[in-house]
Amino acid sequence: MAGIIPTGMWLMDEERSRKLTPASLTLWVIRDDGKQLIWTSVETDPSGKVSIHAFDGHYGGPPTTVLGNGFIVSLTSPGPRQVQVSGELPGMGPFCERSEISENGRQMIVHGEVGTGDAVRTWYEEFNWHAASPHGA
Repeated sequence: MAGIIPTGMWLMDEERSRKLTPASLTLWVIRDDGKQLIWTSVETDPSGKVSIHAFDGHYGGPPTTVLGNGFIVSLTSPGPRQVQVSGELPGMGPFCERSEISENGRQMIVHGEVGTGDAVRTWYEEFNWHAASPHGA
């Protein structure tokens, strides 16, 4: 594992995860060399609507726009096997999402929270590494 998140296809465990809005989610980490993170994701909501998002940003670099939803986020790594993303969710408020990758690089646990006025909404996602990346980045 050269970077922080192993490259490849990651599938969210829908049974164990608690997203802000229900959806299935597949994450393709194309590159993570510890300096730059590139990923794309495919979400399908319960009605069958598909959303595609993409990100190409640098750890500790300037805020970057997530393509597909327009969120502007900052990416850091506060420790080994840890990723933190922060920014603002339009119409909701500031958010922070923390991910931790297992020592064997096969599971990723994500905890997030967003301030919505006087309340804080949280989410929890579990991802399992599914397959090597079909792209040799």
